[in-house]
Amino acid sequence: QLVVFGLSNQMVVAFKEENTVAFKHLFLKGYMDRMDDTYAVYTQTDVYDQIFFAINQYLQLPNISVGNHAYEKRGTEETALAVCQQFYKRGTICPGNDTFDIDPEIVT
Repeated sequence: QLVVFGLSNQMVVAFKEENTVAFKHLFLKGYMDRMDDTYAVYTQTDVYDQIFFAINQYLQLPNISVGNHAYEKRGTEETALAVCQQFYKRGTICPGNDTFDIDPEIVT
């Protein structure tokens, strides 16, 4: 049972990792696999460009994906794209002495 559990768990982990890579390639503009696995957007224009790219990719998903990625159907309706934003409820940064005061509560 322990071996079967371990193999089953490994398959779940591999599935998650492989899908994460697929989603990065599908939805992050210009994403390339790197050893450090970092991806950054630095300007407001880049953020909006990235969001519009992800939305367009989502709308084209049935035409561009070769895997099992598609919209979820609820009756006759397909699910819509949802964009979530998470941020700290309160935070201040003092650049003079490089200190942060961040409330750890996250608002979604």
